[in-house]
Amino acid sequence: MGEKMLEYSNKRKDMSNPEFDLTIYQLQAEISKTLAHPLRLAILHNLKGGERTVNQLTQTIGASQSNISQHLALLRQRQIVKTRKNGTNIYYRVASPKISQACDMVREVLIEQLSEKQELSRNYK
Repeated sequence: MGEKMLEYSNKRKDMSNPEFDLTIYQLQAEISKTLAHPLRLAILHNLKGGERTVNQLTQTIGASQSNISQHLALLRQRQIVKTRKNGTNIYYRVASPKISQACDMVREVLIEQLSEKQELSRNYK
């Protein structure tokens, strides 16, 4: 956290002069940074359908096993995905359905924006 962020988050709440606490926004920004990679978003999109192993994700997404594993490790560290071990297999799943819902909503907004741009483009031909 930067100095300015600490300055805001460490201020005491004073009802006569309420301070704006940015702590939750800092945490949200950290999660957003974690999600800000196309491969991690593809992994989460594939996990929306249920648990998957690294091998299954590799086959579906087409990235290397080591690359998928690295991204899953980061997602796990940030508590965005959880794991379950069964024999030699480790199964990954999205930690909360709200994460999938949030990703879906952002995708829907992007699709709407693309549709609007296409419509504008057609109107000016």
